Amino acid sequence: MRNRRKVTPTFLVMMCILYALIIVSQCVQVIYTPHTFVKVINLLTIILLSSIIGAFIRELFVLKKK
Repeated sequence: MRNRRKVTPTFLVMMCILYALIIVSQCVQVIYTPHTFVKVINLLTIILLSSIIGAFIRELFVLKKK
């Protein structure tokens, strides 16, 4: 059997911080790019990553209640 590490709230917070940094860099790229196609793709990526971060934060609050 494989030894799998248990996912801790600290790990989830670290991943949220990492995703937040990625979102910030994508936002800066959207602001400064002159190409419409690149803006649209980056905005879709930002929306997707933001929903992932929202799910992580919701899970943190659910774990905190238990």
